[in-house]
Amino acid sequence: MFVRENSYAIARKKSIEKGRAHINLEGQKQWPTNRSGARGVTIPNGSAFAQNEAYLELCNSGWNLQWRAGIGNPYVILPALLIVWMWYGLAVHPLLFGEIIFFFVIGDEVPNTVLWLGWLLLFPMAAASAFMIFAWFYYMGMRTCFFTFARGRIRFNRLTRKVYVLRPKYCGGNAVFEWDRLVALFEPEGTSAGAKQTIKALALYHPPFDATDPTAHGEDCLFAGPAVTGPEGAAPLWEYIRQYMETGPTIDRIPPGAPANFKGIARYLHPEYTTYCGLPSSYQYRQECRPGFMETFFHMSSQITCSWPRFPKEWQSDSGMGEPEDRPVQTGAVMTALVYRARGQLSKDEEVELMERYGTAEALAAAKARRD
Repeated sequence: MFVRENSYAIARKKSIEKGRAHINLEGQKQWPTNRSGARGVTIPNGSAFAQNEAYLELCNSGWNLQWRAGIGNPYVILPALLIVWMWYGLAVHPLLFGEIIFFFVIGDEVPNTVLWLGWLLLFPMAAASAFMIFAWFYYMGMRTCFFTFARGRIRFNRLTRKVYVLRPKYCGGNAVFEWDRLVALFEPEGTSAGAKQTIKALALYHPPFDATDPTAHGEDCLFAGPAVTGPEGAAPLWEYIRQYMETGPTIDRIPPGAPANFKGIARYLHPEYTTYCGLPSSYQYRQECRPGFMETFFHMSSQITCSWPRFPKEWQSDSGMGEPEDRPVQTGAVMTALVYRARGQLSKDEEVELMERYGTAEALAAAKARRD
């Protein structure tokens, strides 16, 4: 789901000023990579695909709300299409072929009252319905939930000092940014009444390469991590990313009772902070996001049309660590590794390594006693 990316791309296409106003660029403080925006660090649950010595990979926002796109098909799109079909059958088809279509019943007689009804009543309703369909997919961004990437992937590589982004072409396309040129925005949705309805997220703004360039070449904005509560949620997430890029993992695990201003980055993320890297089954989605049955059904109806994006090999964005989908244990893709373990897809050595980090003594013993 790329609702935030879609809305920014639409605004940016209209004009440079509208794009900047859309992310509230001048209405808030901008945080460069050498400045902290929070006392401590926080990584929201279910947001990291992987973390290791080379890179931290996060999702984009909106995954837990993608079921809304699925529910829109029977409750928004189908009624709108039905109205358009009724207008065609009672107003347009009679003029073209001399017969009417009422739902799926064809009649030879074309009463004048039916034609008047079709054009005076159904035509305005059909036009409004057609616009609603267009607005639902284009302006409201529901097109980003069908026949495109299933999720956005933002990879922060501390070795190359670059940020690699995967997203649909109409949302800016795949891109590579220099880490040191990015600035964080904690309130990219602004403070207007309408903005309260948008998905709140941490935005990372990339300024144009030349500040005097009237075309603002190079200007862009990406949205990293899941939806947050607002600036109070975006600030510690930004500080986590910043600390990771500047200092890297410094301890194995966060100590119990760590103070609020603790800024150490753990080598081994707790599973609850990670998310599955790939197209999950309905069971895995329910386990991770804990939605109801209907939310899961509508989410999966959207997801089955999507594909999983992979980083181009020529980018070498993994710095030799490998991809989370291929080497989940080695790359710190904990949730993915646990799913692979449940499916029997891990080798004995990988399972032992995983259980040494996250398993109980019994689970570790069982892994060591396993026969390949």
